[in-house]
Amino acid sequence: MKIEDLIRDTFFLSPDTEIENSHGPGSLEGWDSLGHVNLMSAIESTYDISIDMDEIIQITSVADIKTILEKKGITTT
Repeated sequence: MKIEDLIRDTFFLSPDTEIENSHGPGSLEGWDSLGHVNLMSAIESTYDISIDMDEIIQITSVADIKTILEKKGITTT
């Protein structure tokens, strides 16, 4: 699953909602502090990985998520 689709699903966004690499907490409907936790949990479940607290705190954008996933061997495109 593409990360953009996972973000749409997690935040119940319409399928045509554009997800940009620059989007982050506060820039998409539902991506607040609780939404951030929910998204991290969804990412861990979907990709069968663990994201540690330091990584979670460093995530401020979709680009950051992609970087972390790529470091864990997950293709994001």
